[in-house]
Amino acid sequence: MIRHQVHCAAVILLLLSGCGGCSRSTTTAPVAPAATVSPPNPYLEGWEKPAAALFLSGEQFGYLEPCGCSLTQSGGLARRASLEAMLREKGWPLAGLDLGGTLKRARRQDQVKFEAILSGLKEIGYQAVGAGTAELHLPPGDLLRLFSEGDGIPLGGLLVSANVTLFDTPDLGVPQRFRVFELGGKKIGVTSVLGRKGAEEVAPDGVQTNIKVTDPIAALDAVLPTLTAEKPDLLVLLAHGSTDEAKAWAQHFPQFQVVLTTGGPEDPSEKPTVVGETWVLEAGHKGKHIGVLGFYPDAKPPLKWELIQLDNVRFQNDLRMDVLMSNYQQQLKDLDLARSDEILVPHPSGDKFAGAKVCGECHTKAYAKWEKSKHAHAFETLVKGRKGQEATWVSRIYDPDCLCCHVTGWDPENVVRFESGYLDQASTAHLAGQQCENCHGPGQKHTDLERAFKKDLKSVDRDMLNAARAAAKLNSATVEAKVCKNCHDYENSPKFEFKKYWGEIHHPWKD
Repeated sequence: MIRHQVHCAAVILLLLSGCGGCSRSTTTAPVAPAATVSPPNPYLEGWEKPAAALFLSGEQFGYLEPCGCSLTQSGGLARRASLEAMLREKGWPLAGLDLGGTLKRARRQDQVKFEAILSGLKEIGYQAVGAGTAELHLPPGDLLRLFSEGDGIPLGGLLVSANVTLFDTPDLGVPQRFRVFELGGKKIGVTSVLGRKGAEEVAPDGVQTNIKVTDPIAALDAVLPTLTAEKPDLLVLLAHGSTDEAKAWAQHFPQFQVVLTTGGPEDPSEKPTVVGETWVLEAGHKGKHIGVLGFYPDAKPPLKWELIQLDNVRFQNDLRMDVLMSNYQQQLKDLDLARSDEILVPHPSGDKFAGAKVCGECHTKAYAKWEKSKHAHAFETLVKGRKGQEATWVSRIYDPDCLCCHVTGWDPENVVRFESGYLDQASTAHLAGQQCENCHGPGQKHTDLERAFKKDLKSVDRDMLNAARAAAKLNSATVEAKVCKNCHDYENSPKFEFKKYWGEIHHPWKD
């Protein structure tokens, strides 16, 4: 019988990985479950100890920690590590295989984050990561640096692909064509392929990318004789392509007992798709779930599969990831990415940000209401976390992914800083928090005109003044459709109700 359990439970935002190594301690930090959450069902219920067990994951899209800032979100490497620790304490032989799709972008922060994620996966015991489109958007030289085998390279050999070649040199060994490793006395073989759409994205015809992608079927035909000659007990294909491609590959290559694929929904089906005797599996997106595959070679069928949602009720945060998170955030601080030209853009209005205190010179009632709002204290949560997180929280005040919704003068959808937006506490403390101008637009011109008008009515062009006043006005329909959702999306604020939240911040006064 195939067993699956996917449970929705409240999750607290915390932790993830960084670049450094750490000890093998399995100590975990307490996480208080939300009072409104019912006790979830047990996971892996009725499972006997398998001959070998695999964590199967992929399409993490940069989510090192739980998916979003809400208490109700799932995921995070810290919880995955907690589950890993619990299974190892039971004596389970455990390793991980990741499909790829590790990142969302390929900026400098994402390159640092990539190493952070990989270090976390390596700590948990992962043996292979498929070369997907996200990985191949990174500079090929960086991939060589990270994955070449040699002394002092902890990630050596981790990247695999049967049909991707870097710098047109197959003998580089990055990515490896396949891997075979021993787990619980059994041999596990794994390889990966990139499908048609991915190939077109990372190596388009006529464009020099230093990446070559060959036909996946031809590549697997070439790899399988050598791979099967090592007589693996379990053979897994990491299929970075569409669902239809994965099914076709499963049918064409019945040697694979398991095909893990992309192309499905964020919260995937709990049941395998069976093609012949091959199980085609999906693990979902953003690290919200982890798939556990149990191998029972003497049973029929020899596999068990369960997709586990990583909630904060059943899974605490493994403190091994504290060290990794601290290293990652320290790197972001050292790189001072908020000042990077890579994420610096002019505001479309051409105006500059003045800060809420300046707005409050005239708009006294609105400013007084803002000061008492959670918006005014958004930056503080980056410093100390939410209630109950303080003991293990790692500051995020240098992390652009977090700053973009907790300070003023950033574009949260694209994670870029406008030219006069918040930089740091030393130089732009007046822009900390979610302030007036994130909704009304930068107001320096408006402020200058109003100040001049207050001193001398005749010194200001009235048309310019009226235009500046009009530009700052917002109605509730515009706010609901275009403003709040930039940060209050379904991930970061799944319980967001505009009417309720609007009442908490609404400021209709004209003073």
